[in-house]
Amino acid sequence: MASIRVAEVFSALALTTDLASGVPLEKGLRTCVVASTFAGCLGLSEAERTDVFLAALLRAVGCTANATLLARHFGDDTAFQAAFKRLDPGDPHVFGKQLADFSSWAGPRGPVLARHFLEIAATEGPRATTASCEVSRALGVRLGLPPGAIAALDDVYERWDGLGLPHGRRGDELSPVGRIVHVAEQAVLAHTESGTAAAVAEVRRRAGGHLDPDLAAAFVS
Repeated sequence: MASIRVAEVFSALALTTDLASGVPLEKGLRTCVVASTFAGCLGLSEAERTDVFLAALLRAVGCTANATLLARHFGDDTAFQAAFKRLDPGDPHVFGKQLADFSSWAGPRGPVLARHFLEIAATEGPRATTASCEVSRALGVRLGLPPGAIAALDDVYERWDGLGLPHGRRGDELSPVGRIVHVAEQAVLAHTESGTAAAVAEVRRRAGGHLDPDLAAAFVS
């Protein structure tokens, strides 16, 4: 009987969470490839590269924990999740345009939902992302992930500038593995929509805000 590698099972799980999160199929796999390659370019050890590989592949493993809550607030939980992963509150001009784009998936209710998001973000945001991180950590332990990867799963929605969720950690408070995955994920999302130049521009734009500026510069180069 043919053997099945653990990585193949995790890859299938990544595809499933892509579908449940409203992002393009294979986004998780592509983020894993980009993050792992980037980690190699940075000269990380084999153990550190393994942490990056697993954290990038399973980055969204807890995201469906909030599906019912998001559906209650925004109607289409997968469309909201896809939009949320791209939001950049650190850049007011871009953030305003992203909120306006709620209409692209919510139709006439877009402006109403955007206002609702702003009204509940400070209270429901930390609560929802805490639940996601708790599920990610619990599943990470049960799946046998190393501590470095589990720590990165706890930083999925955090940001370099401290504007992330649920704890508002900033700078070096974020796990090194998590910061690498953040760069890779934003590059992959931008590349999927508009190609390599857009990926480079997006990583450069988010440097010092969403993303570790040193890692962003290394990625761009």
